[in-house]
Order: sequence, then structure tokens, then C-alpha cells
Amino acid sequence: MCLLLKKLVGAHRASISLYSQLIDQCLALRSVHIAKTIHAQLVKLGLNNNTFLGNRCLQLYGLFGPVHEVLKVFHDIKEKNFISWNICLKGLFQFGDIKGACQLFDEMTERDTVSWNSMISGYVSSGFGDSAMAVFLDMQNAGFRSSEYTFSILMSLVSCTRHGKQIHGSMIRSGVDVSSVVLGNSLIDMYGKVGLVDYMFAIFFTMEKVDVISWNSLILGCHRSGFRVLALNQFSLMRTTEHSPDEFTVSTVMSVCCGLQAFDFGFSAAF
Repeated sequence: MCLLLKKLVGAHRASISLYSQLIDQCLALRSVHIAKTIHAQLVKLGLNNNTFLGNRCLQLYGLFGPVHEVLKVFHDIKEKNFISWNICLKGLFQFGDIKGACQLFDEMTERDTVSWNSMISGYVSSGFGDSAMAVFLDMQNAGFRSSEYTFSILMSLVSCTRHGKQIHGSMIRSGVDVSSVVLGNSLIDMYGKVGLVDYMFAIFFTMEKVDVISWNSLILGCHRSGFRVLALNQFSLMRTTEHSPDEFTVSTVMSVCCGLQAFDFGFSAAF
């Protein structure tokens, strides 16, 4: 890496592919010093205005910060594309500039699904669940089709049965495959958190394929909803399948056993 940097700094002009290669290595090494060196060389050669390299620099500062450098690199790009806007948006949320992210989103003349998802996930990670739901509704009203990622984010927010059913209904109407492992597991977890055990099992039984996470979510959902014996029964069934319990499974089952009045009975029933 040092040899490449020396070669780069010593050259009057290097290829775009070489700069991109350096940025890839910088991201892997997570080196702030190298990031600044690369950016300084791009500015020196006037390549910081290049859309592709500008976006790559946005990736760097989106990882390292600070936020004013993210904005500086963004504004230096003459011809911004969706990638430019979306990386900058994520970077602002990454460093807690929620107001700046909202302003940037409002300034976007065009948006894609990634833009909407970035706003939703940014609000969720910042603890603004209601704002995330509001953006989701705006996304639907604007005619954008929600992706599996959109729904996965939203399901992590659900705290009441009404919202859970609304999101599930939106998923069905949008045509996403609710029987897939990723979305199925998220639905099981969501319904388990709000105590809709029947819905949780209905999702589990309609999934084309299940994995360890599916079983863990089912067992945990039963436990959360107060059905501890049912949770142990699911653990027993899991052990008859190809899916071996992991550390999370064992931890959950131990919590279930501790919650039973007769701990010895619970432990022997499980193991």
C-alpha cells in the first residue's frame, strides 16, 4: 500500500482505476491518513470533480468523517448522480446530522428506492421511529415500490399489533415474497414481539424453507408471549430436524426454564 501511495503521489496523473484500487485498499485498512492523502492528490489534479472518483471519496469520508468533509466532497462533484446523493445521505445520518440529512433529502430532484430506504433506516438508527413510518407512507404515496430491505427495517420498529398487521398487509400488496427466509424470519420475530402467536406460527408453516434463525425466532416469540411450555415443545421439535441449536437457542431455552415454576421439570423437558 505504501509503495502504491509513493507511486501515486510522485506521478502527475494516474488512472481512475488506480485511484479506485487505492480507495478499495483504504476502505479495507480503515486508514484515515491514507484517505486524506488520496483525497489531497485528487484535489491537486482536479479529479475530485469526477463523478465516479467523487463518489468513491464520499465512501471514504462516509466511513471516517467528519461530516463537514462529507459535504465538501459532495459539493465538489460537478455532475452528481443517485449514488452521490445516497452516499451523502447515509453519511450525514452516520454522523448524527439528522437535520442536514432531511435538508439534503428535500433538495433531491429525483429519488430512488435506495434514497427512501436510507431515510427510513437513518431515522430508525437515530431513534425516530414515527418519522421512519411517516417517510414510509410518503414513499408509498409517491408511487415507489418498497423492497424487502424496506420492510425488514420497518418490522424492527413494530410495537403494536395494528402496525404489524398494516406492514404485513403492505408487503402482500407490494408483491414481495413473504415466504422467503429473510422476510419470514422478520415476520415471525415481529409477531412474537407483539404477542400474536397464531400469526407467528402461520408464517412459520407457510415458509418455503426455514433455518436456525426461524426456529430461534419461534421459540423466543413463544417465550415473550408467556407460552413457555410451547416454547420448549418447539425446541424439542427443532432437535428432530436438520437444524442444530446454537448459542442463542440454548440461551433462550435457559431463560424459558428459569421462567417456569418447576425449573427441574423445564430443564429435563428441554434437554
